[in-house]
Amino acid sequence: MRIKLNNAFIAVSLIFAISVSSEDLIPNIKSTKSNDIKSVMFVGHSFFYYNNSLHNHLGKLIKADPQIGDIKRRSITINGSSLSWHNVESYLSNENIGSFKIDANKDNSYIEYDETSVDAVIMADCSLCAIHPKTKEAFYGYIAKHSKTIRKNKAEPILFMTWGYKNKPTMYKKLKKEFLKVANLNNLLLIPAGEAFDLGNKSHPEINLYTSDNRHPSEEGTYLAASVVFATLFGRSTEGNLGIGNIEPSVAIKLQRIADKTVSEFFNIQLK
Repeated sequence: MRIKLNNAFIAVSLIFAISVSSEDLIPNIKSTKSNDIKSVMFVGHSFFYYNNSLHNHLGKLIKADPQIGDIKRRSITINGSSLSWHNVESYLSNENIGSFKIDANKDNSYIEYDETSVDAVIMADCSLCAIHPKTKEAFYGYIAKHSKTIRKNKAEPILFMTWGYKNKPTMYKKLKKEFLKVANLNNLLLIPAGEAFDLGNKSHPEINLYTSDNRHPSEEGTYLAASVVFATLFGRSTEGNLGIGNIEPSVAIKLQRIADKTVSEFFNIQLK
């Protein structure tokens, strides 16, 4: 089933986007609406699922911080997808999603969950959708549409800012401009992963955040993105967090500092 947007709705979204002309946009929303997020759903594409999935790297960071406690994490991704491919309403209304797991650490035990509600949905559009002339209208339109759907289902919509390609050094500035516009138009918290990649590429070029295609994240890139998500969601520093998975400790601390610096400067806040 294809999801169709009303042409007038897209046009209005784009008109508002064009009217925001400042080159020095800053995020209007600086923190989550709730301080008690217990479940998060990721909706996006391969930038999320590479390296055993960003949501699993986030889980390691969460479990290593005793101040947060366990948070349910789900990830629904389609390779190469834009947000126009995703039926977010069906993800939130289907009570079977997240209703059980088979735990390999407990002899494949079937564990059922009564609570399947979602507190926040983190969306990512395709890596070029914000700036490509054929997809830019849908970028604005579907972020607005999905944000409304997520709020209707009593969850908080959050937008994930993707990064520029390694071999396209001017790409990120264009992405940043559009992501800030659409986030402010829809009153969305914006996760500045792209900002962290830009800072990491400049401050630590010895750490390769990309795979050989210059687009998808290396394991270090995924870990950096997860650290930015962590710091943005919880307002907490990642520096010294022991949830580093397979990342070399000397590299992990650099990535954590990049994430913390990015989040604190992007939102002009002091991390805990």
